[in-house]
Amino acid sequence: MKAFENFDENEQQNTIDIPESINPDKSATGKTYVKITAKDIERIEEFWDILDPIYWTIDIYNSYEEYLKSAKNFTLEQRYLNAISWYFMEVNNGGHFQFLDNSTGIVWEDTLNGLHLFGMEELADNFKTVVDLFEGGIPFVREERWDAMDLMGEDFEELLDKADNVVYDLYDYDYTFEMKYIKSHPEKFVFEGYYNKIV
Repeated sequence: MKAFENFDENEQQNTIDIPESINPDKSATGKTYVKITAKDIERIEEFWDILDPIYWTIDIYNSYEEYLKSAKNFTLEQRYLNAISWYFMEVNNGGHFQFLDNSTGIVWEDTLNGLHLFGMEELADNFKTVVDLFEGGIPFVREERWDAMDLMGEDFEELLDKADNVVYDLYDYDYTFEMKYIKSHPEKFVFEGYYNKIV
């Protein structure tokens, strides 16, 4: 159930077409509008109600500059939340190799910072062992990450498997750490605006 203060049940999927007189360039036509206030966050129980506009807005598929530009309307904490969400989705699906091999590897630095911020110290230390394999800096450019991974020694996959197992053992996918931080700092997760949600 949505807990958003201004969620209108009469709007189909809360997606609206904005009249041309209000939006002559039609830039928001068909977009999803949501307003999440600090009071809403106190009542929200579903993690994805908070993450949804961030997840659909931040661009992980192009350059690092475009990634930062697409995140400019969000707080650093929202950006970190998005990064660690991608990290857990990818690692739990195909391990650290998949996280780094895919476009999601662009969020590696925000992931490490986010794990610390959200109090997941064991997971942060574990991921730091992966980062250190790249001598402290994983390339943001996907093709450069591939090249760096190709140059890794024979024990690279074994070390990644070991890091994978730590995540599998420690992370439950119940968003406990994330929600605890969000509920303690609701002002850092407010949002109002339109976003493109692909259903």
